[in-house]
Amino acid sequence: MLTWDDGGPIDEERSRALLRAEPRIERKRTIAPQPSVAAMATSMRAVGHRYFPVMEYLDSHPGLEAVELGFGNPVAAAAIAQACSTFEVIDVADRRDGFELPQNVNFTKADLNEDFPLPDNAFDAVIAMMVIEHLFDPFHSFQEVFRITRPGGRIFINLPNIGSIRCRLQLLRGQLPITSSIDWFEKREWDGNHLHYFTVSEVTRLAELVGLRLEKVFAVGNALALKRLRPSLFCHEISYVFSKPLQ
Repeated sequence: MLTWDDGGPIDEERSRALLRAEPRIERKRTIAPQPSVAAMATSMRAVGHRYFPVMEYLDSHPGLEAVELGFGNPVAAAAIAQACSTFEVIDVADRRDGFELPQNVNFTKADLNEDFPLPDNAFDAVIAMMVIEHLFDPFHSFQEVFRITRPGGRIFINLPNIGSIRCRLQLLRGQLPITSSIDWFEKREWDGNHLHYFTVSEVTRLAELVGLRLEKVFAVGNALALKRLRPSLFCHEISYVFSKPLQ
C-alpha cells in the first residue's frame, strides 16, 4: 500500500483534507507605485529586458503603427507609444487603473482566444509578450498574428522555454518544470496559468507553419553571455523576433 510520510494511506479523501489544510496565500489586490514613463522606457531599452528588441526596432524605425496583444502595464504602454505613431492595445481586461494613456494609444477590450478584432495587414509591429502561453490555441494565435501584420513587418513574441536546463533538472528530480513564479501552487494558479509549454525548435516550427520567418532570438535576464551561447538550453525566457515576408 502507498503511504504518506507519516505512514497514513494515500486516498482521495485524505488528499483533499490535506490540501484544504495547507496555508494559502491571500491574493490581495494592491496597486504598487508606478515608475515614471521615462524610467520605464529606460528600463525597457536595457539589454536583457524582454522588451529590448521591441524598443530597439521602434527607435530605429520611427513612425510605425504597432499593436500589443495583452495589456500588462499602462506605464509600459505609454513608453512604447512614445516610439511609434499609433499604438493599439488589446486585452480581455482593462488594466489602466485610472492611468491616462497618451492620445495615440487606443485600448480595445477583446478575448484573444477569438479572432482578433483587427483588419488584415494593419500593423508594422505586432507585440505579444507573455500572452500566447495563456491562450487556448497557439496555432490560432500565430495565424492571427500573421494575418494582422503587414508584409515586411516585425513580430515580437516572448515565451517561456521548457527546454531550459532549469526545467530539465526539475524533471530529472521528479518535479514539475516551473515556467512561472515559484509560488504558483500557493496562489492556486497552476504554473502561473500557463496552458502550453514551448521550446525554441517548436516555436520556430509553428512560426514557419503560418508563414513567419525567425529573424533573431534575444536572451532575457542576467548571464546573457552564457545564454547567448545556446539559447535553447540556457534561456528560461526568450524574446523572439519574426518577420512577415514581402508578398
